[in-house]
Amino acid sequence: MNLRPYQQRAIEDIHRAWATGARRICLALGTGAGKSITAMAATEGADALWLVPSTALREQAPGRAVTVQSLLGGNRPACDVLIADECHHLAGEAEKWKAVIQDYPRVLGLSATPIRHDGAPLGESFDHLIVGAHYSELLAGGYLVPARVVRPVDVPDGESGLAQHPVDAWTKYAEGRRGFAFFGRVELAKRFAAEIPRCGVIYGDQDEGDRARTMAAFRAGALDVLASVQTIVEGLDVPSAEVCMLASGVTHEGAYLQKVGRVLRPSPGKTEALVIDLPGASWRFGMPTDDREYSLEGAAMCRAAGAPALSQCLSCGAVYDAAVVCPRCGWERPPKPPRVRIWGTPMEEAGAELTPAQRGKLAWRERMLKDEDARLAWFRAKGWPPKRVAGAHQGMFGCAMPKSWWGRLR
Repeated sequence: MNLRPYQQRAIEDIHRAWATGARRICLALGTGAGKSITAMAATEGADALWLVPSTALREQAPGRAVTVQSLLGGNRPACDVLIADECHHLAGEAEKWKAVIQDYPRVLGLSATPIRHDGAPLGESFDHLIVGAHYSELLAGGYLVPARVVRPVDVPDGESGLAQHPVDAWTKYAEGRRGFAFFGRVELAKRFAAEIPRCGVIYGDQDEGDRARTMAAFRAGALDVLASVQTIVEGLDVPSAEVCMLASGVTHEGAYLQKVGRVLRPSPGKTEALVIDLPGASWRFGMPTDDREYSLEGAAMCRAAGAPALSQCLSCGAVYDAAVVCPRCGWERPPKPPRVRIWGTPMEEAGAELTPAQRGKLAWRERMLKDEDARLAWFRAKGWPPKRVAGAHQGMFGCAMPKSWWGRLR
């Protein structure tokens, strides 16, 4: 078996952990990085049983396999090692899963996103965590392709710099390319598929036979686009797919990375993956290929310390590491105008850069400076205590509050 350097390293870490008494190991390894191959090599010579989330994935397991529901329902085939694929799915069955663990001497969990759907870590299910490789290593080795992210922008004239309607966005940025579009409702996905050529629809409670046929057609090239609802198409390995469009809200970082991970695998002629981020999930969760830190306790998954801040091009919609010039189209972000202080700034220093509203404030201040009674009445109406009035007066008018006001404000 020809293993990549990080896979060999992960195998050694797994054997070392087992040798020191760990029973329940979680291996975190990005989508497309070869979790199954790594697990097969790590358990070579052992009687391994694969645990998969669904019946559809059972046929793709590299060895003897059972589904999660079968195992949780009481079916306990004997084995030396239980390999739990996509182990983050077990979070919803935490109590039943604890009982299952006791029946197996060793458990190896596999996940690209070791985090529960509610954001909690997997410490209840596993006692040891191994991070096989970070995205930076996978990208540098050519094992994954970089991701280009575009998302809606607001430009000064009020027009959208990126089409926000899913059909318009796909037509503008992804027409003729292969990929996935993730929706929140079946009717929206079907409406999209009716307007996009060679597009099929899959959804969570769809007949399993229909869903399997649609996915097989996509895998075979009879379809170019899959509109998916409530299913992340885990286990669907189509390296030629290069576009992921998020067309509904994404509230969970694990789901964000799983969806985008569908298009990060390399393929001949493929230089990058395109992520059309209509809801703006990248602002909340960062770039999909940012390095992340993982833990079985506390924060289960977060962007690594020092991850760059994000910027966005107001011309082409590209999201990129903070910079002045867009690396995609060359658009240069104009420098921010100097902030003009109104209160506490001499009027002659304000210059002609003020807005009409700012000029109005300065004119009001000039009038109030000339009328002490009007100023006192204005502050009295605020109901502030004398000490607060003194501070506000200094800040707004650039001079101390008249001493006589201390008695008149009480």
